[in-house]
Amino acid sequence: MDVDFDPSDVDLTDFVEDGEKGRKVLRLAYPIEVNITDGSGSHVEEVGHIEFRRPIARDLDLLDSLASGKAVMAGSRKFVAALVFGDNRINERKIADMDAEDMMRAMAVCFGFFQKPSQKTSDQ
Repeated sequence: MDVDFDPSDVDLTDFVEDGEKGRKVLRLAYPIEVNITDGSGSHVEEVGHIEFRRPIARDLDLLDSLASGKAVMAGSRKFVAALVFGDNRINERKIADMDAEDMMRAMAVCFGFFQKPSQKTSDQ
């Protein structure tokens, strides 16, 4: 796999909505299943969306392994999993079980927090 991942190459139309405080909500095309154990026993729930928070400075430490070009996908999964907001059922192991298309969209959302807005040039 080419290590030059450009989030803008991934079409997020109809899959991403803006959340509160700069967060992004990704609708999964292929929902993942999580096992839940509570007072009524154990059951499976389907997760159809994941909310990602904006990265903070310490999250950038997770990108160190990506700079070397080794274990790019594993490092990306760690980074994506670290940005999951409000759902402790979605961890690195569950991220690893996601459909590949949904994972590429999740990467585009998480790495897309770093995109620069396009600059318009003057007609003058």
